[in-house]
Amino acid sequence: MDDVRPARRAESIPAALWAIALLALAPFPVLAILYSYGPADLMRPALTALLGWSAMVLSFLGGVRWGLETREPSPRVNRQLFSAMCAVAAWVVLMARGRAPDTWIMAGFIGAFLIQWLFDHQTPDTPSRYPLLSTAMTSAACISLALALEKAMHA
Repeated sequence: MDDVRPARRAESIPAALWAIALLALAPFPVLAILYSYGPADLMRPALTALLGWSAMVLSFLGGVRWGLETREPSPRVNRQLFSAMCAVAAWVVLMARGRAPDTWIMAGFIGAFLIQWLFDHQTPDTPSRYPLLSTAMTSAACISLALALEKAMHA
């Protein structure tokens, strides 16, 4: 059972942290645009990179959640399990490529990112800067994957 911990005071997001976040989310739109509108010889490699980057970032977000939880005096097992499951979900979706249509793989990643985001945003005791950073990463991933999904559905 989750205990409710007191809310933490608002924290500003340092410029360096924003810069790192923007660098981490930049591949999403670049790769989605290359896949959707780039030259035909770059489409497949761009999609492969987009799906690989999705798996890495989804795993990273789960790792951030794991790190936030392990710093607590009494880490909650269910939160740690869910954090680890983010990496497992990313791996399972990525490994399904070639066995399932790419449209399903993209939809799987969108779903996994949204579930991770919902989990993060229902947690009352995260640092106040984390939801905004999580939203930026999730938005970049989901919008980019949706653009690529639209292209794949109409190709």
